[in-house]
Amino acid sequence: MASLYCAFVMWPASRIFFKIFFLRFALFFGLALFGFCSCDNDDSVTPDPQARQAFESKYPNATQVEWEKKNNYLIAEFIDNQLDGKAWFDATGRWYMTETELTHTSQLPEDVQKALANSEYAQWYIDDIDRLERNETETIYVIEVKKDKQEYDLYYSADGILVKVQADLTDDDYENYLPDASELPASLQQFINDKYPACRIIETETEHNRTEVDIIHENRSKEVIFDASGNWLNTHYDVRQNEVETAVMNALKTSAYADYIIDDIERYETPDQTYYLFELEKGAKEIEIKIDLSGKLL
Repeated sequence: MASLYCAFVMWPASRIFFKIFFLRFALFFGLALFGFCSCDNDDSVTPDPQARQAFESKYPNATQVEWEKKNNYLIAEFIDNQLDGKAWFDATGRWYMTETELTHTSQLPEDVQKALANSEYAQWYIDDIDRLERNETETIYVIEVKKDKQEYDLYYSADGILVKVQADLTDDDYENYLPDASELPASLQQFINDKYPACRIIETETEHNRTEVDIIHENRSKEVIFDASGNWLNTHYDVRQNEVETAVMNALKTSAYADYIIDDIERYETPDQTYYLFELEKGAKEIEIKIDLSGKLL
């Protein structure tokens, strides 16, 4: 009877032991398999000789160089002049872009320093600064600022023009800023050249069946929008209140929204008309209204 009792007691215990053993083995094996499968050889690669030679020619004093592969690009992470850098090449040795992490605002161009100091973000905490140097394309400075729970990336041109403000990118992925990613169809390029002579193209992005082109024209950042067929939809850009036509401001002052605070103003130019988009707020209320050049609310 005692042996039967022991067997009765020990059998469930042994089952529990084997279950634990099996689960641990399965977990270990699964993790090992996941690690094997997810260990992308792209994380550590030997670059093509042309890419290595191009890198060493461009950065002869670079140290702690490590290479990785992403899509069709070979990326060298390195330290040069005590700054962390990341340079993008292809297998032929063509250089596309270098990201450099700056350590102080004094390393920014003077025009960018002045623009930041005179902006609404002057008193915000600066968390990070990146310089994006691109082949035959504008150099961009990305300044990450924080205040309370707000975090934004400020994109400046070298001459201090604020190109755009967007919510902080936690992964700091600047692949969209590679020169090849900014290539436009010839028809769109021609349209922009004709409509905005001597403009500088900063970025091109295609999503939701639209192509958005960020340009600098007449010392102002503008966004030009095309549909999937290449038709121009609109161009819009921020303006100051003193730049808005008198008829438009008078229409706002005599409207039902006269006691609202103006939070932002954008000028929209379309094939059919030009109008202003006002972002207004009053206490917890927020509203957007459109007013054309004649003073008509749309």
